[in-house]
Amino acid sequence: MGRSFSKSLFFSKSNKESNSMDSKSKQTEFQYIDGRRFHSAENVVYHLPNDEDETDRLHTQHFLIRYVWQSNFSAPIEHLLSKPGAKILDIGCGAGSWSFDIATTYPLSKVIGLDMSSYQPTHIKPSNFEFIKADAQEGLPFDDNTFDFVFQRFLFIGYTTEKWPYVINEIVRVLKPGGYLELCEPSNVFDGGPATRRLWNYGEAELLKKQGSDFDSYQKLEKYLQDQGFDIFLITY
Repeated sequence: MGRSFSKSLFFSKSNKESNSMDSKSKQTEFQYIDGRRFHSAENVVYHLPNDEDETDRLHTQHFLIRYVWQSNFSAPIEHLLSKPGAKILDIGCGAGSWSFDIATTYPLSKVIGLDMSSYQPTHIKPSNFEFIKADAQEGLPFDDNTFDFVFQRFLFIGYTTEKWPYVINEIVRVLKPGGYLELCEPSNVFDGGPATRRLWNYGEAELLKKQGSDFDSYQKLEKYLQDQGFDIFLITY
């Protein structure tokens, strides 16, 4: 197996800046390919499924990351999340693993999970969690200065290269002055063996290239945020 590093980045926005669907829409929201369920949205590069198997994978991934870090976030935001009425946005919430965990841990907060597919569990949904169906590449459906904390993880396969600056701009727009944004994206594979290299070079990397995604986006996060004029805090692991 090869080694892959991730970059977790968070910054604070300067204080200087002043549900349910009907059955028909549910049926058209998804498509099935080779026995797996996928989104049916057009002009979207995200290619992973959204069925029960993928839900299990995302839950496992979340708890592994939480175990490694012994935390759900790196930003110094405990004081923000503990106050009544704190608003948190999870972009690309997927199965809701991180959102549900945060909503349960901080019951006084309001957690919004945003994704282009609605497949989050409903029978265990925390009362302070709300799902919004939207594609961040088309803009965030929120007013300016709405959230105390915005979290995004592993969306390098969800954005095209040219859309990254726009998405970052949208995130900054909806972030409150004094709020925090945390981004976490993986790096390329290092020290991989021959099989891992073949899988990457002729599989995933080629697919990302064809769909216009940028697997090296983790190297550009700092610049995207510096272009917005903010101080950056980096954690590489």
